[in-house]
Amino acid sequence: MASVLVAAATVLAASAGNTAFFVVFGLFAVAMVVLVVIVIVWAVRHDMAGRAAWRERQMARARQHRQRPPQDQ
Repeated sequence: MASVLVAAATVLAASAGNTAFFVVFGLFAVAMVVLVVIVIVWAVRHDMAGRAAWRERQMARARQHRQRPPQDQ
């Protein structure tokens, strides 16, 4: 009878360990997904702002080039 109790206690302890692992791992996985989404959103926004600034610089350069009279050499 004692061996049955020891076996039952071992199974319950292993079950609690598995449950704890899955809870902690699940939280870790959710945190990683949230972090990846935050990083991707930040990168896309940063890229869009950078492209808009680059485009504005290109347009300003083109306007400046059109306004400048041709130089004789």
